[in-house]
Amino acid sequence: MKKHYAQRILILFGIVSILELYFLIFPSENFPIRYFTKPLLLPLLILYDYLNQQDRKPFFSVFRTALAFAWLGDVLLMLPNAFVPGLLAFLVMQLLYSKIFWQDCVTPRKGFVFRHPWILLLLVGYHLMIMLPVWPHLGTMQIPVLVYSIVISIMVLAAINRLGEVPNVLIIAIGAVLFMVSDSLIAITKFGSDFAYSGFCVMLTYIVAQYLIVVGRSKL
Repeated sequence: MKKHYAQRILILFGIVSILELYFLIFPSENFPIRYFTKPLLLPLLILYDYLNQQDRKPFFSVFRTALAFAWLGDVLLMLPNAFVPGLLAFLVMQLLYSKIFWQDCVTPRKGFVFRHPWILLLLVGYHLMIMLPVWPHLGTMQIPVLVYSIVISIMVLAAINRLGEVPNVLIIAIGAVLFMVSDSLIAITKFGSDFAYSGFCVMLTYIVAQYLIVVGRSKL
């Protein structure tokens, strides 16, 4: 019965996601409605994750705590002058994700990344490509953004490291990479040059990322 309700919650999440993305494309009249659609996204995923559990686990878990911090970050980033608190909320989420992904791996120090160290170089190159153009414009945010970049890199590496060690984790690794892409787009638009439909691109990659991570976790 719980699984049945979980699927309904997932459908509702899809509807809210479509509305959220629609209001980003046509913001003139409907933009205030985003104060209802965006804060709904993570609670729906939290509820789905809880209902989808086959065993009777308690509602509070490390994974759902991470999702709760993501929700807090979503809300804070919608408020004026709350970028740093929002960044801190997502930083906690990244740390909790990293802890979960690392612990899921049976032999983490023999994982995919350790066997293929070129992935680390690829990740460093990606961050340099994103950071170098915006670095002069960060001002007092240079250190916080640098720390956040390092933490999200650790999260992505922890997700990728499980490939071949844990079944069905490719979907989560893709979600982690998309989360990094979403955050990169935020950095580009906030500290570099904005572009058309940037908000839509940020939320599209973010929504898909969180969806893949949550649904991927349910398949483990």
